[in-house]
Amino acid sequence: MQDVVALPEDDEQSSVDSDDAQPRDNPSQDNLNDSDSNESATATGSEDEDSAAMLLLMRPHRLSPISTIMEVKCYLFFTHSYPEMVEKNQVVLQVLMVVAEKHGVHTIKEHLKSDAWYVSQLGSLVDAHVPILHCELEEDACANADDHFHLEHNNAGKAMVRRLLEKLAYIYALKFDINNDALPIGKKPYQGELLIFIIYWQLFHSLRSVGIKFVECFIKITNNKGQCPEVPVPLLALVATAVYAALLWKLQGAPSKFNFTGNLFSETYNYHVRFLKKLKKDAPAKFHCIMANIYEAAQRLKYSGHSGELEAFKLLDLDNMVED
Repeated sequence: MQDVVALPEDDEQSSVDSDDAQPRDNPSQDNLNDSDSNESATATGSEDEDSAAMLLLMRPHRLSPISTIMEVKCYLFFTHSYPEMVEKNQVVLQVLMVVAEKHGVHTIKEHLKSDAWYVSQLGSLVDAHVPILHCELEEDACANADDHFHLEHNNAGKAMVRRLLEKLAYIYALKFDINNDALPIGKKPYQGELLIFIIYWQLFHSLRSVGIKFVECFIKITNNKGQCPEVPVPLLALVATAVYAALLWKLQGAPSKFNFTGNLFSETYNYHVRFLKKLKKDAPAKFHCIMANIYEAAQRLKYSGHSGELEAFKLLDLDNMVED
């Protein structure tokens, strides 16, 4: 097993306040639709181009650019998945230092300490993968919101979205009544079907996924009776934020241009981090059980052919099926 990035002592390390107020992110239509920002342009770039450029800087030190990009992604999942603009430079430098230290590539580490140009060049390539990661999550959430929340493309669908956004109903596992109204299951926070699906897609959908390459990172934060791996707080908070953004996108009529980058949803992300940290403090055993259950549910989708099932169920008409 290849080396992995070191994890902080506190698995949900994130510089947010301990305020329990609900998120107040409500970006304007112009901000959500602004696709001309530097970050959005960067997010559409090719990972192959980034890898090639990174290779030129790393080749003398025998450090794989693809491996480094994966470790950057892993590091973000475990430390701070939604760094604000003013934080990103420090986060990027910290990621590079950790990767260099873990791989024993001391020459790169010394360059990072003393060579501002080197930090700028290598850091810009790493920095580009923050909006790329966010855009991946946004696309997954927007593409699957209708199916998972039973949303219609009319006023009734928008009314459903408003109910889901109230009291953060969208983060809970849901049951639907005969009128197709979603009822949150209070004992299953952060176990909504769409959240689980997006986590599965990020962690397990391919052999290069973080959950496959860095499984020991998820074991290190384990603290439950069954000693099962757990999802990290920053990843779960980011996925919940992506689902919130997708619902807001639906509420605004699903505009063709939509941003999930920059600082637009940082307050929502920070709120979810605070919520989870408070849950851990107030009920640690239940918290770790929930995090293990989420990991297990996402991993189970890897073996269920879930993405294929979604397509198949779109055509299923149970009401008109013959029983005899």
